[in-house]
Amino acid sequence: MNHSKNIPNLFVIGAPKCGTTSMIHYLSQHPRIYVSPVKEPHFFNEDSGHRFYFSMKDYLNLFTENDSFDYRAEGSVWYLYSKVAIENILKFNSRARFVVMLRDPVSMYFSLHQELLYGGNEDEHSALVAWELQDERRKGNKIPLGCSDPRFLQYGKACSLGEQLNFAMKKIPSQQIHYVFLEDIKKDPDSEFKKVLDFLDVESLELEDYVVVNKKKTRKSYALSRFLIAATALKKKLGIKGGLGVANAINKRNVNHDVAIDTSERALLTPRLHAFFKNDIALLERITHRDLSHWK
Repeated sequence: MNHSKNIPNLFVIGAPKCGTTSMIHYLSQHPRIYVSPVKEPHFFNEDSGHRFYFSMKDYLNLFTENDSFDYRAEGSVWYLYSKVAIENILKFNSRARFVVMLRDPVSMYFSLHQELLYGGNEDEHSALVAWELQDERRKGNKIPLGCSDPRFLQYGKACSLGEQLNFAMKKIPSQQIHYVFLEDIKKDPDSEFKKVLDFLDVESLELEDYVVVNKKKTRKSYALSRFLIAATALKKKLGIKGGLGVANAINKRNVNHDVAIDTSERALLTPRLHAFFKNDIALLERITHRDLSHWK
């Protein structure tokens, strides 16, 4: 390993709502792995409006130059969905390692819709209606004001992990990519984490507690959230620099943590989702050599 520069060489590239935050948290506890203080810098997905770092200098400043680390890691969940991020990473560091988190696309959809609603990228509360809006939104209509990348709202594509993993594995050398199923992490986190460490060729580590990070969240007031999003958009349009400290403080308090989400629409929508993702699940089965019939 080259320890001489602050070059990131480990990327947890997605998918969203598949356990990436938990995996990054686990990795951060290993003495040989340094994790960026900004978990999702989203620097390499240049085809997306959802980016937080645009300068290579600012991006590299997220990573330490301390020689005691074998890996410097980050976890930008939309890299897997991007058409250019993986290629950009490999051009930047051809020896980079990649971890991909996978999940049943049907359950992923419901979680992703809720997460985008929480973050302001989505404004349609009904999971059924949001799914049916995809064609209209593909034409550029009914895009929420706060949506950083309208492609996020193309849920069918965003949750087609078979297609995305297939694309990634054509770009990344086989010895540099490792995938993990969320259901395996839930069943036996210690075993799955040790497989990741084995893939990275670092000493094994048994954590005291495998907590679930980034649990389901909702807004106490979505009206207030939409107002703050509009204010932020106006500030950006007017070229006003600097953060809205008060708005950020309000947003942090405008949260219900680990709330049971209303799934009353699932009975109506789930059969349609199973039909839609049937071929993608079959592709994922072929790629991973794993029986995923329980997803169907």
